[in-house]
Amino acid sequence: MYQCVVFDMDGTLVNSYEGIDAAYRWACQQMDIPFPGEGFVYRAIGAPLLLVWQEACGLSPRDTQRAAAYYRDYYARAGQKQAELYGGMTDVLQKLKKAGLSLCVATLKQEGFAKEILRDFGVLSLFDTVRGMDQNDSLTKADLILECIRDSGASRRSTILVGDSEYDADGAKKAGVDFLAVTYGFGFRNGEIPPEDTS
Repeated sequence: MYQCVVFDMDGTLVNSYEGIDAAYRWACQQMDIPFPGEGFVYRAIGAPLLLVWQEACGLSPRDTQRAAAYYRDYYARAGQKQAELYGGMTDVLQKLKKAGLSLCVATLKQEGFAKEILRDFGVLSLFDTVRGMDQNDSLTKADLILECIRDSGASRRSTILVGDSEYDADGAKKAGVDFLAVTYGFGFRNGEIPPEDTS
């Protein structure tokens, strides 16, 4: 039986496409590089921000840092307000909390942004802990999941991650916890969920 439910954020708790799309567009404009398009944004949501700029956009390490700074500048000013909690999510969280489960968030979004968004939607108090990316972009999804486990006092075997992307699935595998995929988010939009690893 599970004791701790860890949620991804973008595409799992909140529909944050509008703000993320606008932040990427703004950053590309400031960097004077072409915006790669809507498909790029769908693929980028849930991925580490520096990885997106460096690998998907081919930027140098120095330009990657600049692009990420522009992205976060816009997101802090406007992007985090351009999101909505998925319908019925408050009821789901309240029922899980009432059942005695520890609820956590593990997101590659900067922790401050995550807490502000959840506070704006009135659900921050339902979570025992919210863990997000540090200022140095040094944490992985698995790192964040493990921080949630430590904070909640649960074991890996009694923890499950709920997420919508391959990055979530990979993070759960590396952290040694079960994974529940949702298909209403961004990463598994076509229901293409990675097969269970039986090795």
